[in-house]
Amino acid sequence: MARKIVVEGQGTDLSAYCRQLEAGNILFFPQVPFDFPQEEIDFLLQQRQGGSKTRKNIAYKPQLDVITNHTTDDPKAAQMMKSVLRGYSARVTQFLSQCLAPYAPHWKHDYASFRPFQEKGRPLRLRARNDLLHVDAFPTRPLHGDRILRFFTNINPTESRNWITSQPFESLIEQFGGTNGVPFPRSVSHSILSHWIRKGKELLRSKGLKIPMRSPYDRFMLHMHNYLKENGEFQKNCPKDAWEFPPNSCWAVFTDQVSHAALSGQYAIEQTFLIPQRALINSEKSPLAVLERLSQRNMVR
Repeated sequence: MARKIVVEGQGTDLSAYCRQLEAGNILFFPQVPFDFPQEEIDFLLQQRQGGSKTRKNIAYKPQLDVITNHTTDDPKAAQMMKSVLRGYSARVTQFLSQCLAPYAPHWKHDYASFRPFQEKGRPLRLRARNDLLHVDAFPTRPLHGDRILRFFTNINPTESRNWITSQPFESLIEQFGGTNGVPFPRSVSHSILSHWIRKGKELLRSKGLKIPMRSPYDRFMLHMHNYLKENGEFQKNCPKDAWEFPPNSCWAVFTDQVSHAALSGQYAIEQTFLIPQRALINSEKSPLAVLERLSQRNMVR
């Protein structure tokens, strides 16, 4: 089960916090460890994302410098939203470049997201619910073994964000992997047919079609994500730890390794980093290594 590692200063061992994350623990920062102007926080707290609680989070894509899912007719508000999320993304990146220095030369900036909705009672389809325990996987953005590192900030001035966590990925795969519920996928195939199927998908993608190029690893992780959320017995009876993240606190965690659920809380902001295997301090603890070891199969090209 995950442990909370409180971070209150910059240590001299630049890999220490990386090792804690890779061990399945959560780095906790009692206060935001970088400048976050109050006027930007106030702007976010004033945003209203349409009238439907089923809408997605507002996303900022650093690679393209665009925001998506922001429902507003005010161009100034849209520009301000992009500026705030861009600034948050840059400041988190600068801070973690020091705190998690071994990762910084290799990581890929994924999305930043603003989560304006109350998680408790949010009417989402089952597989999209955040209040059910799960490990993260991206259905439209295959990772081929890269890790999902997420840094969260609770900007709610009065309300904590409440999580639960359960068993880490290695325990889950020992329990469910290779069963009818979550079968191990086939190894990467190097046959001529598989080669031409991949080439065909790559050609279609080059024409602008959004066809995900999933590895066996990506298929398994997505299957595990869905299986856990759909498994009522697991959700009810698995061991659980409760976590409270107060206003103005931050936390970082590998969400592909730590099974987690957000039970309640409103107004959080988050930055995701994708960490390749070569950047890990101990890659043998990664979900990819665990999956390949237990399945005895090659899961990525």
